[in-house]
Amino acid sequence: MSPDLLLKEAVTELLLEEADCLDERRWHDWLALYREDAVYWAPSWHDDDELIDNPKGEISLIYCGNRDRLADRVWRIESGLSSSLLRLPRTRHLVTNIRLREVSADQLIATANFQVNTYKHEEQRTDMFFGHYRYRLARTGDALQIREKYIVVCNDVIPRQMDVFNI
Repeated sequence: MSPDLLLKEAVTELLLEEADCLDERRWHDWLALYREDAVYWAPSWHDDDELIDNPKGEISLIYCGNRDRLADRVWRIESGLSSSLLRLPRTRHLVTNIRLREVSADQLIATANFQVNTYKHEEQRTDMFFGHYRYRLARTGDALQIREKYIVVCNDVIPRQMDVFNI
């Protein structure tokens, strides 16, 4: 297999593993996919065609400037202290159209489309978010870690909640 195909396979496995970790509620395995300095950002929209570009000065759907902030979200999910998270929805992430956009010795940029179906049992309700991801991945030897995940949610009218597990 060519080096390009091996690299694309490794990226695909990482993105699908992340989706599985979220769907299976393996929160700490999910966190381990991210570097300490990783940025996780789902910007909001200024209007129909323009996203915000300053997560520190404008309101984002979700912004976590490092893995510690992601760990805070996991703590909130696991703690049982948030009433909206007492009964988590069932989720299923569909990740498609994975492409390598830039490759260098120490990092690469990959993009993918997503759809996440969410089922809230007590409400007997299914919701769905869709959009696209841009990942900046760090290369350390043969391993890949997420340095940045940028999530564009195309249907950003939030029916009840939005958290890391449903986008």
